[in-house]
Formats: sequence, C-alpha cells, structure tokens
Amino acid sequence: MKKVLLALLITAFPAQVWAGGCGCGSVRAIVTAAKSETIQAVNAHTAAEAQAIRSEVLLAAQNIIGTLKAESATIVRALVALKESNAAALKGQAVAGEAMKTEDMYGKAAQPAGLCGSSSLGAGIQLGAQAGQEIHAAMREKQLEHAHTPKKPVDFLQRVLADDQPTEKETLAALFPLQTTLTEDQVAQAHEVIKTLGNPRPLPVVTEEQKNTPAGQTYAAARKIHEERVAAVMESLNNHVVYHAPTLPDDVTAWAENQWSEAGGSGTPPGIVDGRLSEAGLYKLLSQMRVGNPNWFAQIASATDAGLLRELVIMQAFQLELTRKNTDLLDRLTVIASLDYLTRMEGTTGKEMDDLYTRMVGAQQ
Repeated sequence: MKKVLLALLITAFPAQVWAGGCGCGSVRAIVTAAKSETIQAVNAHTAAEAQAIRSEVLLAAQNIIGTLKAESATIVRALVALKESNAAALKGQAVAGEAMKTEDMYGKAAQPAGLCGSSSLGAGIQLGAQAGQEIHAAMREKQLEHAHTPKKPVDFLQRVLADDQPTEKETLAALFPLQTTLTEDQVAQAHEVIKTLGNPRPLPVVTEEQKNTPAGQTYAAARKIHEERVAAVMESLNNHVVYHAPTLPDDVTAWAENQWSEAGGSGTPPGIVDGRLSEAGLYKLLSQMRVGNPNWFAQIASATDAGLLRELVIMQAFQLELTRKNTDLLDRLTVIASLDYLTRMEGTTGKEMDDLYTRMVGAQQ
C-alpha cells in the first residue's frame, strides 16, 4: 500500500518540486508561478484575439459607414424627390380644387336649366315691359279717340263692314294666337278687333246746345257712364293683346333660341314668331324647357348644389312675376265683374226706380 502511495506522489509532483523540498512555501510559489504563466498565456491569447476582433470590427464599421453614406445620399435624394413630388401634388390638388370649386359654382352642372344668361334676360324682360306699356298707351288713346269722334252711327257700321276689317279667322288668331306670340300685323288686327267687339257703334256726342236741355243732360250722363264701362273692358282686352305682343328685345330672342338648342330642342323654340318673342311666349318657352323636356330631369339629377340653388331662385323669381301678373288679371276681372253686375242690376231695378220716381215725384211736378 505504501508503495502505491509513493508512486502516486511521484507522478503528481514534478521533479522541481522534489528538488526544492517539501516545504509549504515552495508549493505556494509553484502554484503562483503556474497561475502567472497561465494568466500571461491567457492575456497574450486574449490580446491577440482582441486585436483581431478590433480589426474585424473596424473593417466592418468602415464598410457599414461607407454603405450608410451611400445609402444616406440615396435616402436624402429620395426624400428631396418625395418632397418635391409632394409639393407638386399639393399644388396640383390646390389647382384641381380651385378648378372643381369653379366648376361647382359656375360650370355646366351649376347652371340653372336654360338660364345661364339670366341677368341679361331680366334686363330684356324690363325692356319688353316698357315696350308693352307704350303699345298699351297708344291703343288706349286711339280707342278713346274712336269713342269720342262725332260721327253718325252709320259711319261706324260702314267701318265694321269694310273689306279691311279682320275676318273671323283673323279675329280669333289675333285674340288667341296658336304660337302664343302675335305678329306685328296681328297686333294691329287685334286693335281693330277690340274696337269692333268692345265699341262697334259709339254713341253720338251731344252738342253744347243740347246739353242745356234736360233730355240732353240725361243722354250725356247715360252716354258717359256707358263709355266708361266700355273703356274698362277694352282696357283689359288691350292688356291681353300686349301680353302676346312681340315686345321683347332681339337679344332675348337670340338667347331663347340658343337655350332651346342647348336643352336638346329642335326647330323654332316655342313662343318665337318671325324671330320675335312676347312675354307670354317667354313663359311658354321656360315651361317647355322643363316640364316638356325630359333632359331637364337628368340635368337636375346631375346638378351641383350651386346649380340647384340658382335654378330654385330663378324659378321662384319667375313665379313671383307670374303671381304679380295673375294678381293684376284678377284685379281687372274684379272690375269687369262688378261693372257687369251693375249693368244687369240697372236693367232690372233701374227701370223700376224710374217708374217709382215718375209715380212719386214726377206726377207732382
């Protein structure tokens, strides 16, 4: 057993350990030296490894930096291009937005149906109304002059039977034109028709000497009342004729023809006769371009808010004008109905009152 232990000790310790003795200090020195050698070897190896790693890291860093520089330049160029592209896109969007806004406000879809020239149209209607007033005034003066001409009744009958008087067909066309607008000749015919129908045989005018007699005064008063009633009726007939007279200016007629064509219509627009247009013809045209035009419904469906608003405002404006004219017509009809009632009342109660006066007062005179 001792031999085995001795062999193990010899194997485990180097020769220099046995040569130096077996003291504890010697063993510690050996261990310290071994540690130092090991540390030096490790440090040397580590330093070599660290240098290699530093070289690789530096090389890799240089490669990365070079790559980053190139890529950074590319990225910068891309960013600049993107910025310029965005700026151009924003400008394009701004221009497109303004264009779309302009189109929404003033484009085809923003225009009222057939009323893109509404401002000039309104001015034309005012001029047409002034022309109608002039025609109306001229007809009134001629009719009053006709009623107060001191001629015999037979002279007026000869006038009615003259060949130049309108025929029944011409009379009907002058009062109720099929095309809504009268021609210039039909306006003159309508004037004669009114005199013929309204006051075909004006009553004789009494002289100043006849007015001094009771019978002359009675006749003069009755004639005056009769002529005033006739004048009120003829005035309404004159208003009817002027409404159909070709009074609107030529530029309004040209506008109407253009709008009728744009609305998809063909041929002569409704209400235009011999290249002229009346107020009645204008209202007929505006109605036909909508109610009588299937394209109008498609246009309304595709119109912008601005277009719908303009259409609504202009239609309300025309509705207001039509309401005014209808009110004027009702006013005239009220006057005529009142005069008709007074005339019929005079034919019934008037004679009874005359008889009563004769019995109660005249008999005592």
